[in-house]
Amino acid sequence: MWKKIKGQRRVINILKNVYKSGRIPHSFIFHGIEGIGKDAVAIEFARLLNCDNPDADLGACEECRSCKQMQQLNTINFKFITPLPAAKKEDEETDSQSFSESDIEILTAELKKKAADPYHKIDLPKANSIKIESIRQIKKEIYLTGEKGKKKVYIISQADMMRREAANSFLKVLEEPPGDALIILTTSKLNSLLPTIIGRCQKVKFDAISSHDLKNYIYENHPDTPNEEINLLVNLSNGSLQTLKNILNCNFLELRDKGIDHLRAIVANKYLSISRIITSLTSAKDRELVRQYLYLMQLWFRDIIIKKSQNDDRLINRDKDENITNFVTRLNCDEYEIINLLEMFISDIDKNVNLELMLYNLSYKLKPMIKSA
Repeated sequence: MWKKIKGQRRVINILKNVYKSGRIPHSFIFHGIEGIGKDAVAIEFARLLNCDNPDADLGACEECRSCKQMQQLNTINFKFITPLPAAKKEDEETDSQSFSESDIEILTAELKKKAADPYHKIDLPKANSIKIESIRQIKKEIYLTGEKGKKKVYIISQADMMRREAANSFLKVLEEPPGDALIILTTSKLNSLLPTIIGRCQKVKFDAISSHDLKNYIYENHPDTPNEEINLLVNLSNGSLQTLKNILNCNFLELRDKGIDHLRAIVANKYLSISRIITSLTSAKDRELVRQYLYLMQLWFRDIIIKKSQNDDRLINRDKDENITNFVTRLNCDEYEIINLLEMFISDIDKNVNLELMLYNLSYKLKPMIKSA
């Protein structure tokens, strides 16, 4: 039901009005920053369209046969498409989906997590693109006669990860869409999609989740969180529920302090300290932990930009104001360049890189970019 969606009231009202009008477009693009509910809203709208007892204002009933079937994210009327691992070498030319049993087990487990929590980000090792075979499967199914009175709905999550061949194949579906089908693309990188795809879809911009809604999530799901930490958590989340959940699942204060120590060690040429920090971060081979580490480091440099512009009320790490001031007065660096570098390394995490080597490489690249004033 709509009440399960965090924030996005403007978007929900748009979709309610579309539903009430009975004029459902053949395709949407839901776009906005990561972790704000694009997939969650897409799934809920798909369920509403096929619910046996729908209510535009409340959403799908969650009790009928259709609602329960669609909860599995893979039925005759509903398919959830996500980036998949690279093909084996012998299958690279055809981009065939050749998976090992472990790949299939991980994908099945991740889809179950997504079904239970639509805000869950599916995490598949080596997943690097939306496969052309996934698009071909849509093309095979979308023109078949569907169940009377139902919509065939296809959600393509992280649609910006379609390579050109898959995107061109998908474009043919958009050029001749069947009337009983709806395709919803979700993306945090709208400009990475082909302009021809963007032009054929109705775009819906999603908003960052409000501080009020993020605080309510903490109160409801982590009631033991100290009050003095809640505002900091919300600031660090930057309007993203997914980011908030990730931060809550790690010891973010310790992780942030480790990042600050890492930067100090780079400036001071304390290579042993750098090695110890990197070992502690990578010993568990937890890619999400490293992702959060680099994200918190990005926010640190973002705060340095804010401090330099003397807009202290916009600082995220307000409890570290003195440390930020010391960094600004004692060191020179191009914060924007460093933030872009960190973004590139965050992207590399999904490419199955060696985490330890990646962090050593990052330390090496950061060294000449941070100098004493």
